[in-house]
Amino acid sequence: MSVLSRMCGAVMAAVCAAGMAQAAQGPHVVTLSHTFEPPRASALAALVARFNAASEKDHIALHDAAGDATQAPTLMVVQSGEVAALQRARRIRPLHQVMAQAGFALSRAPGSAAYAAGTVDARGRPLGLPIGLHTPLLFVNRQAFREVGLDPERPPHTWHSLQDALGKLAEAGYACPYTVARPSWVMLDNVSARHHLAVTEPAGRAERLSVNGMLQIRHVALMASWVRARYLHLFGRGVEAEQRFARGECAVLAASSASWPQFVQAAGFEVGVGELPYYDDLPGAPGPTLADGASLWAASGKSRNDYRTAARFVRFLLEPENQLYWQRTTGFLPLNSRGVFVRDTVDMTQPNLRVASQQLQLGPKMRRVTASTLPNSLAVRTIVEDELDRVWADIQPAKQALDNAVERVGAVRE
Repeated sequence: MSVLSRMCGAVMAAVCAAGMAQAAQGPHVVTLSHTFEPPRASALAALVARFNAASEKDHIALHDAAGDATQAPTLMVVQSGEVAALQRARRIRPLHQVMAQAGFALSRAPGSAAYAAGTVDARGRPLGLPIGLHTPLLFVNRQAFREVGLDPERPPHTWHSLQDALGKLAEAGYACPYTVARPSWVMLDNVSARHHLAVTEPAGRAERLSVNGMLQIRHVALMASWVRARYLHLFGRGVEAEQRFARGECAVLAASSASWPQFVQAAGFEVGVGELPYYDDLPGAPGPTLADGASLWAASGKSRNDYRTAARFVRFLLEPENQLYWQRTTGFLPLNSRGVFVRDTVDMTQPNLRVASQQLQLGPKMRRVTASTLPNSLAVRTIVEDELDRVWADIQPAKQALDNAVERVGAVRE
């Protein structure tokens, strides 16, 4: 055998040995943590299983962060109220850097794009991926509407027309004409955005809460009058209102657009979908509401191989067929292959997504309110809800409650 032949044989043996060693080691595994409730956790698990089955080099280990805090994940699904704390702790690596290092590009979010607060930097570069986008809509019991002579194809689009509809429902014997999930998020953040108003304002390099303007006072006062008239019933700060609506106890609900899949499964009646109402006597209305929701982040301090696997999973997650599955099973608004929400990616057969995408679009003369992490923080949201609860209990008027909320939040942040 020639020297060249022996050298080639040695090289091939080395290559084979390296390949066998890599195969013995198996794929590179990184952990993805989340706090999704069971239905959405199952949807995420299905995508992870699909990714793992298709990849020999990279695997994702899915982990429920609520069950064990000792894990140190590479990827984290974070709820909107936790984003600010995560950023302050400097525990993240910007996602646009992770993707660029792996040779995958994400788009910068244009000024007109809907995105969750804190997920892009000042230059529009993605810090985290808003995989759980949703916005508040109006859901109606179509059967109840027909029974009182209302058109279920045309849900009320102004607060005045909703009040008229609730009056008819109450007169017909409906004990709970209207309810709201996550009241302060709907009544303050999104009613304000509907009229091009933010609920924060600059305060030096920081920002302060600003929920005691004329519009906010007007709306909370109107809602308080509906509580006294028994038109509006409130069931805490979470999602009990959604459960009451799904059981047929309440005829109209303002809640997240992503709640649609659970209504389809749980409600024993047809559910109609409409946009969040607005005040038609105010100029410029309606404007778009806010996009909110869980987002996907990369942890700091990981290896190059960890980030490579993470980037490949993000690219997989953004593939059109996977986004189609995700929006249908979770109710969340989809993203395109570059990580930005655009209407072209929406499954228009899903009424919640169709209406939500319409509501989030900008008209030629409209401007989008910039989302902020401040109102979503647990401490701030608790203060605001505490003050609103005192309004619903008829202990204090709307103006006093909102003034108190601004003052208390300012004192906490100082």
